[in-house]
Amino acid sequence: MVAQALLIKAGVNFASGFLKGKEEQNQYEKKAQLALQNAQVYRQNAANIRLSGAQNEDALRSQKRATVASASAAAGEAGMGESPTTTTALATTSAALEQNILNERYRVESEAENYLYQAMVEEANAKQYRKEGQNRFSGNLLSGLSSSLSSLF
Repeated sequence: MVAQALLIKAGVNFASGFLKGKEEQNQYEKKAQLALQNAQVYRQNAANIRLSGAQNEDALRSQKRATVASASAAAGEAGMGESPTTTTALATTSAALEQNILNERYRVESEAENYLYQAMVEEANAKQYRKEGQNRFSGNLLSGLSSSLSSLF
C-alpha cells in the first residue's frame, strides 16, 4: 500500500513537471508567433514605403520636368532663349530639384531599411523565445523527474 502511494506520488510529481514545462513552452511559442507576425508587418511596411516612395519620386520628376520646361518657355518668350545665363539658371534649377528627389529617395530607403532591420530583430526574438521555451520544458521535465525519484527514495 505504501509502495503504491509512493508510485502515485512519483507519477504525480513527474506529470506536474511535464505539464508545467509544456505550459511554459506553449507560452514562449505564442511569444515567438507574435514576434514573427510583427516581423511580417515590418516587412510589409518596408514594401509599402518603397512603393509609395517610387510613386512620389515619379510625381516629383514629372513636376521637375514641368518646372524646367515652363522656365525654359518663359525665357524663350522673354527673348533670352539659349543664353548662357538662361542655360545656367535652368541647369541650377534642374540640379536643385534633382537633389530634392534624391533626398526623398534616401529618406524612403532609410525608412524601409529600418523596417527590415526591425523585422530581423523580431525574427531573432522569435528564435530566442523558442529556445527559451524548449529550455523551460526541459528544466521542468528534469525537475519533475527529480521530484518523482526523490519521492521514491
